Amino acid sequence: ESLKPIFLSLFSGGPNSEAFLASAVCAGGLASIILCPMEETRIRLVTDPTFGKGLLDGLPKLLKEEGVMSPFQRGILPMLSKQVPYTMGKQVSFDLFAAMLYTMLVGVSFVPQKEIALEVEVGAAFLASIVACLASHPGDVLLTATYKDSDDSSGDGFGATIKKVYEGGGVGAFLRGLNARFFHVGCIITFQLVLYDQIKQALGLPASGS
Repeated sequence: ESLKPIFLSLFSGGPNSEAFLASAVCAGGLASIILCPMEETRIRLVTDPTFGKGLLDGLPKLLKEEGVMSPFQRGILPMLSKQVPYTMGKQVSFDLFAAMLYTMLVGVSFVPQKEIALEVEVGAAFLASIVACLASHPGDVLLTATYKDSDDSSGDGFGATIKKVYEGGGVGAFLRGLNARFFHVGCIITFQLVLYDQIKQALGLPASGS
């Protein structure tokens, strides 16, 4: 949200969606950098329970033993392939769907915008959750495949992981488990976005899409 004004000024004169996309890409990239060491630590703790008690002691130990860059060697590309489309799909589509719903509902019902804010939030959040799940699921499959053989710390590279997944079932292999993701992650995203929009308004910012 803090990046939107920056990119709106950089893309002045163009559609807001371009600034929103750029903001989402940056936010997704930053999230990937933060999450990657945590994911590497989690995998190490699962495969070797004696490695540590949790993240607080496991992460410093991992960085000390293998170096600061070690968590990014095999995990950063699959993490980016999941997190960037996820953030783009969630945040940008939420703004667009909210704007569409406000336009439709206010135009046909003559109801003040404030009185339909919650309904718009829930509807836009639900639609955005579908887009986010579709956009990020192939990356989630690749991330899972990357860490599946967790004893193989060398890794064969991101390209080899894509090839391995494709050979295991073609294009459809990248969509395995999508139904479960719709139910599980979709509910979480819907709740997150409604809460996010409520907090924005509580802080005096305009509602998404308004």
